[in-house]
Amino acid sequence: MVPYPGDGWLGIPTVPSSYVGRPRLLQILDRSDVCPLALVSAPAGTGKTALLADWVAAGGDQDRTAWITFEGTDAAFWPGLVGCLESLGVAVSPETISESEGALDRQVRRAVAEAIGGQPARLTIVVDGYELLSADVAEDLDFLLRHTGDRLRLVMATRADPVLPLYRYRLDDMVVEVRMTDLAFTDEEAGELTLRAGLTLTRDSVHALNARTKGWAAGLRFGAQLLQLRQDPDEAVTEIVGDTGNISEYLVGEVLAAQRPEVRALLLATSVPDTIQPGLAEALAGPTAERTLTFLIRDNVFIEAVPGRPGCYRYHPLFRDLLRAVLAYESPDEMRRLQRTAAEWFAHHGQVAASVGHFVAIGAWEEAAAEVVDDLAVGQLLLDDDTSALTQSLRSIPSELADPASTVVRATLALGAGDTTGFTHELAQVRTEPGERSDSRLWATNVAVRVLEAVGAQASKDPNEAMSLATAAEQALAAPDAGPKGSSRPELTALVLLSKGIAALRQGRLAAADAMFQSGVAAAAGAGSEAALAECLGYQAVIACCRGKLSRAEKLGGRAIGAAEHIGVNAADRSAAARVALGWVEMERYDLRAAADHVQSVERMDLRLRDPVPQAMLALIGARLQVAHGDRLGALNRLEQAAAGISDERGWLGQQLRIELAHVRVAAGEPAAVAEVEGLADEPEAALVVGLAHLQLGEPTAADAAMSTVLSKRVPPPVQVSGWLVECARRLHDGPSARARAALDRALTLASQERVRRPFHEAPAVVRQLLVRDKQLCAEHEWLFEISAGPSRRLNVQKRALTSVPARPPTPVFEELTEKEQEVLGHLANLLTTEEIASVMYISVNTIRTHVRNILRKLGVTRRNAAVRRARELGLLSREA
Repeated sequence: MVPYPGDGWLGIPTVPSSYVGRPRLLQILDRSDVCPLALVSAPAGTGKTALLADWVAAGGDQDRTAWITFEGTDAAFWPGLVGCLESLGVAVSPETISESEGALDRQVRRAVAEAIGGQPARLTIVVDGYELLSADVAEDLDFLLRHTGDRLRLVMATRADPVLPLYRYRLDDMVVEVRMTDLAFTDEEAGELTLRAGLTLTRDSVHALNARTKGWAAGLRFGAQLLQLRQDPDEAVTEIVGDTGNISEYLVGEVLAAQRPEVRALLLATSVPDTIQPGLAEALAGPTAERTLTFLIRDNVFIEAVPGRPGCYRYHPLFRDLLRAVLAYESPDEMRRLQRTAAEWFAHHGQVAASVGHFVAIGAWEEAAAEVVDDLAVGQLLLDDDTSALTQSLRSIPSELADPASTVVRATLALGAGDTTGFTHELAQVRTEPGERSDSRLWATNVAVRVLEAVGAQASKDPNEAMSLATAAEQALAAPDAGPKGSSRPELTALVLLSKGIAALRQGRLAAADAMFQSGVAAAAGAGSEAALAECLGYQAVIACCRGKLSRAEKLGGRAIGAAEHIGVNAADRSAAARVALGWVEMERYDLRAAADHVQSVERMDLRLRDPVPQAMLALIGARLQVAHGDRLGALNRLEQAAAGISDERGWLGQQLRIELAHVRVAAGEPAAVAEVEGLADEPEAALVVGLAHLQLGEPTAADAAMSTVLSKRVPPPVQVSGWLVECARRLHDGPSARARAALDRALTLASQERVRRPFHEAPAVVRQLLVRDKQLCAEHEWLFEISAGPSRRLNVQKRALTSVPARPPTPVFEELTEKEQEVLGHLANLLTTEEIASVMYISVNTIRTHVRNILRKLGVTRRNAAVRRARELGLLSREA
């Protein structure tokens, strides 16, 4: 590179050895082949120069390319441009160009355009580092771009948009633009950059580093330098901030120091909020603030418009770190004043999380808590997950604060965390009485307490007390009074309806509970609360299961989980009831693996409020799975433990567990266990157990009397199906008959609507034998023998399972064997050793051992010979193999 008669250099710079190639950006620049202007406009340190140097080197036409790098703010543009033209052989008379930045003489301007237009091939001039702020220079340059035919391509790399008519160029397809969003490194590019810097990070750490720097090249390089000094670079990624070290020095020197005093003051003042909203900038920095921010975007001062939010702006995270640090150091009192201004502005505009965050930032805890209570935001605090801004802000609220609002906030946080002891203690400190109707804060505190009591009672021992508390909360919300911010909080209504629904469900009033949950769905949708929506839908799915409406339960459960996942709610927070319902559906359809997956997912959850409904339902599904595995003793233990944990054992949940206990025992050949459901004969499930017990005792007439309740049309379909199967067994007591076949046909027809399979697997042996021997019924109901779209051989497996009557049925296959595992299984049946199988299959001994372990696990056995026997029982191997 050589100096030119001005403040800068002529010559194409070399590409840095550490440069990361970026083909996607080269493709954008290549589109300038048909445009007179390529504009690369972005803040300092974004890699503009290196990108263009790589592009020029890759283009292979350096003989027709000139490059000028400007240094300093007073550099004259036209002498530099003439120097480029002369280096390319364009004859421009030196005396025609003035070194001033004024307008060119019109004849001179035309002469320059004609000189360029007369060239035999297109010229490319790269102008790096010049900020085009002069309207006169811009007018003359615009003339050249428009009147040189296709013989000039100007490439500008700048930190501020030139005052050219870019809007017109865009309309006429005269410009190709590369901006900061384009220059931001992707995770893949960031990973390559860190590797070239000698740093190895995990993929997650690269993503975290790139997210923190927002793909800013200089930030990534400085970050990599810092991480190289750390013993554990992956753990140290969170240390990358903008207010210390090289990043801070770079931003101060290249960005902040270049601003006029009034702009610098505005940058510091508006750095306080994370997002600058319309009106907030004026509140923080004066009436002209918003207009100035729009100019700063054009000048690429590390600020951007927020996509999809007109009038909103945000700073680059590292630049925001720096601005806040400078403000706190230079003017701590001003920082506190601005934080309070922002808090009050957000409070006035109903943005409680942002308001609380700013109050907390200056230690104004009581005001932060008052904002939560006055805004009736306890529901939002309960429904948000642990990572929400509101929860994070309030997590460290001091325990010594004794004002009612602070105590309510601590109680809410404890309830959300499942700390029932802390919740009860904090709530006891709040004394709320109706008091003076004019005291709106007292009203808001009273409402908050009533809602918290209702939600906390979801797991109480007495469902009647829970219903009473939920009703009291509903009445408090419906009162004509209002808090300081009004009374419109539909998520509170959704929470109260959820609590009422759970109480009604525990009382056994399924229809009433369903109606309450449906109202809760409407309220949650009106509030935009996906968390409350997920819970209400999940409980509706549970009720649909209890009514035997499996398709509806499946649909509702899927919607509930979708609502939770839509906002990133952790599964343990909101979707337990939905997953229990889906597990119930899969169990009824006898997809054991899918049912087990749902059971395991719920068992891994930390159910915060210990709601007994999903816990009891989970015990029922788990016990049925164990019965399917042949582990009746384990099923009984599970059910007994669940029943012991139910506080209202005579309530609806306790009844369901007692009935299931009796059913498992009676089905295992203990008809005396029917005594456990005495007094519950009006319940169809209990009547089914009674009928089965009488059948085992050889009392078909008594069994017939019990079945009259079960075979009613008002009974859930799965219970009806089981009833008709018991009725079939009763009619078979005197031998096969058309009436027995009719009962079986009725059961199959009812079951086909929802694909209910479990009752057939648990039916008396004589019924299963009748079914598989009736080829017509088997042909009409092939769905009964299907397993989740598995291969056709499963059909025979299930038919065989239906006909077998062992005292302890073999464990079903949970996972289908792969082709390789099937091949290894065949070799095991032929008594080949591991080494012999490896030799035959041309794979390693270790791989064979892995296949064998997988086979043993999938078949539920621990020895090879047991695996062969199990495979023959399931039809996976022929008897001759």
